[in-house]
Order: sequence, then C-alpha cells, then structure tokens
Amino acid sequence: MAEMTDREFLSAMLGRINEIGADVKAIKDRVDSMDRRMGNMEERMGNMEDRMGGMEGRMGKLEGAVQDIKQVQIQQSEQIAGIAVTMMEHAASIRTLKLVK
Repeated sequence: MAEMTDREFLSAMLGRINEIGADVKAIKDRVDSMDRRMGNMEERMGNMEDRMGGMEGRMGKLEGAVQDIKQVQIQQSEQIAGIAVTMMEHAASIRTLKLVK
C-alpha cells in the first residue's frame, strides 16, 4: 500500500466518501419518514383529544339531565306522599264523624 499513488489514494477516499454519503442519505430518509409518521400520530392524537372533549361535554349534559330527572322524581314522591297523608286524614275524619253520630 505504500506504493499507492496520490491518484489511487484520492480515488479510494472519494469512493469511501460516496459510501458514507449514501449511508447518511439513507439515515436522513429514514428520519424524515419517522418524522412524518410522528406528525401524523400527533395529528390523530389531537383529533382524538378533541373528540374526547366533545364526549366530556355530552356526558356533562347527560349528567345534568339525570340530576333534573332525579329532582323531578323526588318532587313527585313528595307530592304523592302529601296526597296520601291528606287521603288518610280525610278517611280518619270520616270515621271520626261516624263514631260521633
């Protein structure tokens, strides 16, 4: 190898530099591909977060509706209980009137 001429040495170096350049380009292409895929994943995650936010909003509305229904049920139960007490008082007063006669 000591007898290698400058021209042969430069030719070998140029060949090796070209090989390294090809490797660097392949790595760059791979990184670019991964970067695009990561961008796509980030976009999909953003869309998913938006949909989850919409679902949370709908769940909040649904929870409010359930609370309203529960409140109406409580009010109706109270009204029914009031009517039942009135009916029992009325029946008791009729019995009392019959006993008094």
